[in-house]
Amino acid sequence: MGFLTTGEYEEIAGRLDLNTKALINGKLVESGSGRTFDTVNPATGNVTAAIASCDAEDVNAAVAASRKAFNSGIWSDMGPGERKAVLFRFADLIEKHSLELAVMESIDSGKPICDTVEGDLPETVECFRFAAEAIDKLNDEITPTKSDAINLVCREPIGVCAAILPWNFPILMAAWKLAPILASGNCVVVKPAKLTSLTLLKLAVLSLEAGIPAGVLNVVPGSGSSVGDALANHMDVDLITFTGSTEVGKSLLNCSGSTNLKRVMLELGGKNPCVVMPDISDLDYAAEEIVKAGLWNMGENCTQNSRIIIHKDIKDILLPKILAEVQKWKAGNPLDPDNLHGAIIEKAHMDRILQYVDIGKAEGAELVYGGDRILEETGGFFLQPAVFNNCDQSMRIVKEEIFGPVFAIETCSDMAEAIAMANDTQYGLQASVWTDNVNYIHHLTRGIKAGVISVNHFSEGDITTPFGGFKQSGYMGRDKSIWANRQYTELKSIFIKTR
Repeated sequence: MGFLTTGEYEEIAGRLDLNTKALINGKLVESGSGRTFDTVNPATGNVTAAIASCDAEDVNAAVAASRKAFNSGIWSDMGPGERKAVLFRFADLIEKHSLELAVMESIDSGKPICDTVEGDLPETVECFRFAAEAIDKLNDEITPTKSDAINLVCREPIGVCAAILPWNFPILMAAWKLAPILASGNCVVVKPAKLTSLTLLKLAVLSLEAGIPAGVLNVVPGSGSSVGDALANHMDVDLITFTGSTEVGKSLLNCSGSTNLKRVMLELGGKNPCVVMPDISDLDYAAEEIVKAGLWNMGENCTQNSRIIIHKDIKDILLPKILAEVQKWKAGNPLDPDNLHGAIIEKAHMDRILQYVDIGKAEGAELVYGGDRILEETGGFFLQPAVFNNCDQSMRIVKEEIFGPVFAIETCSDMAEAIAMANDTQYGLQASVWTDNVNYIHHLTRGIKAGVISVNHFSEGDITTPFGGFKQSGYMGRDKSIWANRQYTELKSIFIKTR
């Protein structure tokens, strides 16, 4: 689809109808305490809205509403076709309001409008439709038995789920969680990221219009220490799904073990490699995709390819092409569709990224481009991408997830060394491989330990692709695809003895 002008997007931003209330038991409500928190536009530093700041009291009310709705069967016992129709209406409403939601997402997170209009919103709609369409396509089974018995293997909804969402892809990650949870017949309490709550609060309003019954979907905004902890430790939550840092993911596992052994599904961090072998024919396209893989969403992306491992035979040819591509990513007002690089989510995170730039210099890496704060006069949090050359595996900028626009470029001598370097990390989420040699493709993709690998481009796959990681990038389960619908169900065997 085409883009509007910056002025037209700013006009839409000025008349947005923002919901700042929680959704509990089918009603939009203030927090029980009456407290609020401010959400800030990262591109200006200005407060956008004051949002209901919920706590354990509100979580208890939301979980109780979910449990009541689930036990009533108003959603879980609804016919598959009926539930599908409701979710299709929900998807249609999201699509109808997609322009409003795209602008809302941009001003709340600093994301470029070109990304939210062309990527986040269409993919959100697609995710809900895909999960809804799968509802009546997942069959139960009858396993082989003797003639005097029947064994049914059935899938049933787990019950009350909790979803804790990240700030980097607010509405899309909501879809990745909520679509299969709801499609499978569960009820859910969802906590949006405190930094980016607006689009999910708008989805709360649209869910009522779509006809999702009261208590089935509850939205409780607030901090991780209040809402997140209360959900993680709640004895009546049957499953918790989380996208975010590895540190927080580990704490959720501890909460499960110390409470009711709720199911835990975690999509966590990444320090993803991009391996470029010497036989690649189109180095210009490779450079374009490599830079996209590092700068998309300002590098605030768990699949960001921040480690670029280039074969020594083409390093001196490819590096100038990478630098030329980096300079094409113009930073500025996220509502200007010409800007590919928006604002960092908040000042504290911007400062953390700048600290890593200083660490890279101190460790002896060669800063060959950028690494400074820019556009300070806007009041926003903008960074010039940083490109470090001559990095090695011992450096913190190579080992640790920075979650910002920082490249660490390394050199390899052969395929075996490239695989060893790619795997020398606690993470295993995504990797990219560049080669025209089918033998290299086979050995690299099988040898690199990552849940998603793209070849000769950068990708996370499409809606049919299971998404998740190895090692400390994930735990139990996958987002997207038919596997997501299955994982929000319990497996039950019913053995019937006949006469």
